[in-house]
Amino acid sequence: MNNNITKYFLAGIVGTIVMTIVMIMAPNLGMPEMAPWKLLAGAMSVPILVGWIMHFMMGILFALGYGFVFAPNVHINNL
Repeated sequence: MNNNITKYFLAGIVGTIVMTIVMIMAPNLGMPEMAPWKLLAGAMSVPILVGWIMHFMMGILFALGYGFVFAPNVHINNL
């Protein structure tokens, strides 16, 4: 079980990094600016660094939630 927690945690970090890169590139691809770290920091009137930390914490929590709630119900058989 501990090994799964580590995998889910790392998947959350990697997934958050990938999505953050896409969000940073969005204006260059013709999409509107997407900066949840700015929204989080602005909504709570805290420095932008706190917004970044919360952004990554949420990404990790989403990965952990997926890993514990949905992943056990997904069964993939190799044919």
